[in-house]
Amino acid sequence: MTGTPANFPLVSAAGDMPGFFDCLRENDAVIISGHRGGPVPGYPENALETFAHTVSEVPALLEVDVQKSADGVLVLMHDDTLARTTDGEGEVRSLTYEQLREFFLVDNDGTLTQFRIPTLMETLGWSEGRAMLALDRKAETTYEDLVDAVRTQDAFGRVVFATYSLEDAALVYRLAPDAMIVTPIETLADLDALRISGVDLSRILSWGGTEVPNPDFYAALAEEGVESAFAPLGWWTGSWDSRIRMLGDDTLYRRITQGVQLVATDRVREVAAVLPGVARAKACVKP
Repeated sequence: MTGTPANFPLVSAAGDMPGFFDCLRENDAVIISGHRGGPVPGYPENALETFAHTVSEVPALLEVDVQKSADGVLVLMHDDTLARTTDGEGEVRSLTYEQLREFFLVDNDGTLTQFRIPTLMETLGWSEGRAMLALDRKAETTYEDLVDAVRTQDAFGRVVFATYSLEDAALVYRLAPDAMIVTPIETLADLDALRISGVDLSRILSWGGTEVPNPDFYAALAEEGVESAFAPLGWWTGSWDSRIRMLGDDTLYRRITQGVQLVATDRVREVAAVLPGVARAKACVKP
């Protein structure tokens, strides 16, 4: 390992997300996306305290999961139910925000913490001047919900919207032309489809999945001015994160992330320590 790079907050200059990602590409730089905020023992997923802990150690973008309570409050929670990640039970959508706030979060080892379920509004407010966020909608949360929340906080300059189809990407762009959007791009024809839909491609980040790296395609996208993401994340045996952890050679991350500008992982610190491009990202952040 090369050692964790000097830390710095990921804050795009003047909130210019397209310019920030262009800068990464132009400087052969990369940023790490902490899956569910980068949880480690003592710090549960989707918790404000975890976010602060992650960015205190690594210049990371934080991926978070958003659901809606019974009374319409947007909260951070990956699962539809509470049993795995809190000391409570039941469905998130069946409980009010005040009921959800009664529970404490549990880390991924099952240890109870004193941290509580945060709202999206709290998280957006906390992120100002500290971090970038990737918002992943879950359950009955809509893109309209996410866009309205980000607009209320004037946070488009620090948020990426995760989508799962070209149609969803076009929808988010129609709702918010200032949004930065990550979406699956499988062929260059997909870019043409987005152009026909009226989407500004400078606002698009290509999601390359979790399985097969494709540096030649990343290069082709770069020629079109589109940046790429790849995700070795996952605790199942076949994920890149798991295989590399078992092999004990974190330098393998360098091979599978060639040509991308964003690496989404459950091993935030290990990946940041071996990718030289992480340090180069400092040239792209707000002075």
